[in-house]
Amino acid sequence: MNPKLNFLLRTLLAVAVQDREAFVEKFGRIWEDYTGGDAETGKQKGEHLAESMDNLRAELQLEAAARKMPERDKREILNAIQRLESQIEELGRKMETVRKTEREKP
Repeated sequence: MNPKLNFLLRTLLAVAVQDREAFVEKFGRIWEDYTGGDAETGKQKGEHLAESMDNLRAELQLEAAARKMPERDKREILNAIQRLESQIEELGRKMETVRKTEREKP
């Protein structure tokens, strides 16, 4: 994504979710007026939308940080993640072995 567009979108998202309670309340009213639905459903949908906006903002921030990060750091992080994944897989195998042993005991 274009860095300027990314920055603008992150800024707009930050402003939109700054007062989450007011956003959810207003969205709930708009939902109720527009669809004729009940206010509680509108608030639930507003909460879901606010959560999605928070997630998108976080993802865009990570994307922007990753672009600025030196390639060497990216490789180090990737290697650390791969080691962590291997350790988690190994732990999962060990736990499965323990479970099997526990099931086989009389």
